[in-house]
Amino acid sequence: MGKKMRRFFDKNQRSILLWISGGYCSNCRARLDKGFHADHVFAYTHGGKTITNNGQALCVICNLKKGSK
Repeated sequence: MGKKMRRFFDKNQRSILLWISGGYCSNCRARLDKGFHADHVFAYTHGGKTITNNGQALCVICNLKKGSK
């Protein structure tokens, strides 16, 4: 039996995603605060992995609008 993939990005991954985004939402370009959402580009619920190559930093509003689309 294989190891189950984590659902949430860890602290280090979140820091990397924030750095990659330059501190701005990857969708609307709003300035991110510390409560930003680390989001799966390809949804976890559809098999997306919790790795930085499949992550993006989004503001809360953009992530909630996106859902698991």
